[in-house]
Amino acid sequence: MHNDMLLCGWRVRSALPLPELLPWQGDDRPVNVEIAVGGIPQPEAQPVFVLPHSRLWADGAFLLALDGVGRFWVQGGQRVKVEPAAGVDESELRAFLLGSVLGVLCHQRGLLPIHASAVRIGGRAILIAGNSGAGKSTLAAALGARGHALAADDVAAFDPAQGLLLPAFPNRKLATDVLEALALDHRGLVANRPGQPKFHVSAQAGFDPAPLPALAVYLLSTRKARQSDDIERADPALAIARLDRMVYRRAIGLHIQPRQALFHALSRLMQTATVHLLPRDEAKPTPERLDRLAERVETHARGLAAR
Repeated sequence: MHNDMLLCGWRVRSALPLPELLPWQGDDRPVNVEIAVGGIPQPEAQPVFVLPHSRLWADGAFLLALDGVGRFWVQGGQRVKVEPAAGVDESELRAFLLGSVLGVLCHQRGLLPIHASAVRIGGRAILIAGNSGAGKSTLAAALGARGHALAADDVAAFDPAQGLLLPAFPNRKLATDVLEALALDHRGLVANRPGQPKFHVSAQAGFDPAPLPALAVYLLSTRKARQSDDIERADPALAIARLDRMVYRRAIGLHIQPRQALFHALSRLMQTATVHLLPRDEAKPTPERLDRLAERVETHARGLAAR
């Protein structure tokens, strides 16, 4: 008897505990992704693309190697092998499995991973895209406090073939100041990585794993770059250029998927969702600031849905 789990609609079988994921309750389909633990042999062939902590081979196989954490081998969009470093905390392994490894799996499976959080508003998804630390999870959590269920945190998988977003898993990572602003107690929560002041917070309320159409993408920008507080629609050229920069693990993805496939996927996303520039406040989050921003996005998204 296997305790299979659900991730982006895939049936996942993992030798490592992944408490962030929901149990698989779907049909009796074959396992889509299998995660094993063990030694990773060095391929005889030379990699075709090398970054400081990762390597990619001609067949799309990917290796992520992190000192003090371990090595992760990802192949064919179906197989992951983890070689943990001695004494590593399992939370560190999960952080990379549900981050970088998930992004590479998406590329290998022909999906478009966007560096974004996503929530449901009126039966459709809005994506909140931005670089690390831009406030994606924070805004998604503030929208959650207004009753909008989470669909993805940090990596949002879009399926260009269906034109739909694939909800990932019901968990978000929030910093201590955001937890305080949302009146959430961080005692007993698991840190994203040991010593990091960011914690895993369950978001199972209202989570629905069924694929759903995307309504809008909000690209987070700072007021330094834009003086207006208005949410403005990006013109098509700017929208696709900014979205291209938001492709998760883009450099790796461009060596896994043909460039034209990624461009097609971005174009498909823009056919289903409008793209908007959303100014954000860099000030320390407070309940009032977070709720005002969430209300602005909520009102804007509902206006789009009513058109």
